[in-house]
Amino acid sequence: MLKKSVDKYRAVPPLVWKILVTQFLMNSSHFMTVSLLAVYMANTLKFGAWEVATVMTTNLIAAQVLPFFFGLMADKYGFRHFMAGGLALRSLGLIGFAFGDGWGALSVMALVMGVGVAMYESSVYPFFSKQPLPIAARAFVLNNQMLNMGVVVGPLLSGVLLTYDIRLAFVVSSILFGCLGLWVFTQKDIDSAFTKGTVLFVSLRRVLTDRRFFFFLVAVVPWYFLFAQLYVSFPIYLSQIAGDAAVPKMFLVNGLVGLVFMVGTMTVMESAAPRTVLPRVYVMASVFFFSAPLLPTAWWFLVFVGCYTMVETLILPAIETLVTELAPDGSQSTFFGALSVASAIGGSLGYYAGSWMTLNMDGRTMWSIFSGVGALGFILSFWFVRSQGVTAPGQGQLS
Repeated sequence: MLKKSVDKYRAVPPLVWKILVTQFLMNSSHFMTVSLLAVYMANTLKFGAWEVATVMTTNLIAAQVLPFFFGLMADKYGFRHFMAGGLALRSLGLIGFAFGDGWGALSVMALVMGVGVAMYESSVYPFFSKQPLPIAARAFVLNNQMLNMGVVVGPLLSGVLLTYDIRLAFVVSSILFGCLGLWVFTQKDIDSAFTKGTVLFVSLRRVLTDRRFFFFLVAVVPWYFLFAQLYVSFPIYLSQIAGDAAVPKMFLVNGLVGLVFMVGTMTVMESAAPRTVLPRVYVMASVFFFSAPLLPTAWWFLVFVGCYTMVETLILPAIETLVTELAPDGSQSTFFGALSVASAIGGSLGYYAGSWMTLNMDGRTMWSIFSGVGALGFILSFWFVRSQGVTAPGQGQLS
C-alpha cells in the first residue's frame, strides 16, 4: 500500500514540484525569523502584551484578509506576478524588522510583510487547486511537508545566527525572499495553469452566496485560533519554563514530527474524505491541549508539541482540499481568499487572547481554555459534516 501511495505522489507534474521546492525555501526563510518574533519583541525589545499582539495581528490581518481582494484579481489576471511581488514585499519588510526597534515602526513592517504574504498566497494555493483533484489533494499534502521541512531548516539556521546577532536572521531571510521573488518571476510556465480570467463580480457573487462554504468557514475558525498559539503562547510559555534558547527546539520538533508523520498523512488523505477528518482532529487537539500543562517541564512540552504537530499535519491539507472541492472553477483564488479571512478572524483572536493569557494567567487555566476551543471546533465541524451535503472525493476519486 505504501508503494502504491508513493507511486501516486511521483505522478505530481514537474511544474508543481518546482513550486513545492519554492515553498520549502520560502518556509525555511519564514521560520528562520518567525520562531523569534514574539520572544524577540517580548524579551529583547521589552514590548508588553498589547504591543506584541498588535505587531503580530497587523501582520496577520494584512496576510489573511487581503488575499480575498488579491484573490479576486488573481482569478482575473493570473498567478505569477502576484507570487513574485509578494515575495519581494516580504523581503522589504524583513529588512525593516532588522533595523527598526519601535513597535510603531515594526507594525508598519509587519503590514508590508503581511501584504506580501497576501499577494503570494492568493496565487500559490489556487495554482495547486487548478490541478485535477487527485493531484491537487496530493500537492496539498506535499506542500504541508514543505512546511515541515522549512520548520526544521529555518530554526536551525536561526540558532546559528543567534550566536552572532538576532537581527542577522532578518537580513539573511530578506535576501532569500528577494532571490525567490526573482526566480518565480522568470517561471513563465506558471501562466499555463491560468486559462481564462473570471470577472471579479462573478467570483464575488459565487463566494458570498455559497451557504455550504460559509458553514465550512465557521467550522475552521477555532482551528486558526489554536494554530496562532504556535507563534505566541507556545514560544512564550516554553521560554518561561526553559529559557529563550529552548524556543528553536520547539519548532525543530514541530518540523521533524511532521516529516515523520508524512506517511500517516498520505494514508489518511488517500483513504478518508477530508470533511470527516475535521471533527476527528479537533477531538485530538482538545485532548492534547488539555494535557500540555500536566508537567511544567521542557521535555513534556516538547512531547505536547509533537502531538499537536500530528493534528496540524492532518488538518491543514484536509482544509485546503475541501476548499478545492467547494470552489467553482475559475474562482479558486477568491475562495481561498475567503478562507484567509476566516483564518484572520480566528488567528487575531488567538494572538490577543494567547498573548494576554500567557503573560497574565496560570498555565492550567490557559491550556484548559485552549482545550475548550478544540471542543468547540469539534461541535462546529460535526454540525458541518452532518448538515451539509458536501461531495467528498473519497478513496475512489483519489485513485
